[in-house]
Amino acid sequence: MKNFFILLFVGITFFCACSRAVNNEPQVSVSDFVKVRQENPSSVLLDVRTPDEFNAGTMEDAININVMGDSFLEEVKNLDKETTVMVFCKSGGRSARAKQKLLDLGFTKVVDLEGGITDWKKAGGKVIVPQQ
Repeated sequence: MKNFFILLFVGITFFCACSRAVNNEPQVSVSDFVKVRQENPSSVLLDVRTPDEFNAGTMEDAININVMGDSFLEEVKNLDKETTVMVFCKSGGRSARAKQKLLDLGFTKVVDLEGGITDWKKAGGKVIVPQQ
């Protein structure tokens, strides 16, 4: 019986630790962001910076919906609310705002990159210039 409770505790702890990065944590590190992306290859990678910032360099496979733009809420409504959405900006401020808006709209799996693309670059993350 004691072993059962130990296994139960370990299982609950593991489950909570894994789900924290996806839902409740304000932001995740670059390494955690990469890990979540690898575990969710069909996730949506959402760059919430301005189109000019996006066109100057972004992450591979990212789509751009400007969180400060008038059409942000309308555009994100086209995304699947059950899919993991991974948001980033330049340094983390706008992506935190975007994450909250997504959660308010009913998205259930939102991951926000701490330090934005700035920290991504510092960690050696790949940056591409999108085709226009």
